[in-house]
This record gives sequence, structure tokens and C-alpha cells, in this order.
Amino acid sequence: MPYVLSNRADADLDEILAYSLKTFGEANAEVYFLSLRDCLHALADNPGMGQAVDDLHPGLRRHHHRRHAIYYVIEQPGIFVVRVLHQSMDAPRHLGSDSNSR
Repeated sequence: MPYVLSNRADADLDEILAYSLKTFGEANAEVYFLSLRDCLHALADNPGMGQAVDDLHPGLRRHHHRRHAIYYVIEQPGIFVVRVLHQSMDAPRHLGSDSNSR
């Protein structure tokens, strides 16, 4: 099943990669980035893996992957990824109205 990234989720992944390259080096950044990509594929194939977080937005789901949380909604076929946020970030503030935006 496919996954589609919102503009913000795409930017989140770019920022994660840039930070990881700078902080952890190319080899570690590549391993982490590929693990995130694999996680997105797994979520698209098994969208029920994530926890419902309807208190943040109806239909929104969250799946923790290492130091990040992937926020998405189930769409047929696959998922729409709203944001990919570090666990230390205030999700309600950063999600805002992004839950509905492409």
C-alpha cells in the first residue's frame, strides 16, 4: 500500500535527515532515515498499527518510531502522513490545522 506525505511531513523528513547528518554522520543518518522509510511502508501496509489520537484530531493516528512520532490518517489505499515530529516536540502545537492539509 502507498503512503503520501503532506508538505510539512516531507519537510520534517528533510529536517530530520539534515540534523542527523550534521549530528551523527552520514552512515548513522542513512540507517535512521531508511528505518523511518521502512516504518512508513509498514504503516501503509498495516495502518491499524498506530494508536488513535482523536483528541488531537478526529481520525488521526500516531506511531512511535525510535525518537519520532509519525502522525497520519488512514486513506484507501494506504495512509496520508501529516507530520513526523521528534518526541520532545509539543505535538498539539505543531499539528495545529496540519491534520487536514496536503
